[in-house]
Amino acid sequence: MKRNISVFILLILLASSFKYRTMTRENTQPVITAGYGSKHSPKAVATFSLDAAVADLHKANLEMAKGNPAFFKTLWSHQDDVTIFGGVENADSKGWNAVEACLNNAGSIPAKDVTYAFEKVASQESATQGYLIQKEHYRFADGRKVDLHVTVLFRKENNVWKIAHRQADPIASNAKSDKTSK
Repeated sequence: MKRNISVFILLILLASSFKYRTMTRENTQPVITAGYGSKHSPKAVATFSLDAAVADLHKANLEMAKGNPAFFKTLWSHQDDVTIFGGVENADSKGWNAVEACLNNAGSIPAKDVTYAFEKVASQESATQGYLIQKEHYRFADGRKVDLHVTVLFRKENNVWKIAHRQADPIASNAKSDKTSK
């Protein structure tokens, strides 16, 4: 009798363990990279990670520097409250139409050879909003260098992280700061 009870308890433990493992697998499905919209996966309803959105942002920054703003524009919210300030073009725009025009202008000068590097300073996300602070470094084949302090604000729209604001300011060189301190 004691043996039957032990077997019964063991079966209950195994069944509950199986149920728990199945639920865990359902919650850890592969994450689809953010920014690709419904064109590539029209029926996909998933919660994209902010890290995936940031990875797409880095790819899009390089494409933008090469003169192709198309991918970068897919990462943006298309609402009237989006904003972009500063950067290479010193653009200050509000609303999707103005931001899109700014992005098209910034991408109008294609660069064949450009390298892009970034240094993450900080990032954080909540259920519906997130931010990224980083330094961006662009090096062009003609010798130009662009170094920026960048803040990007994200928000979730239909479970996809979209850019709602970007602020970019040039990093002051050490030579300028040495002259001003004397």
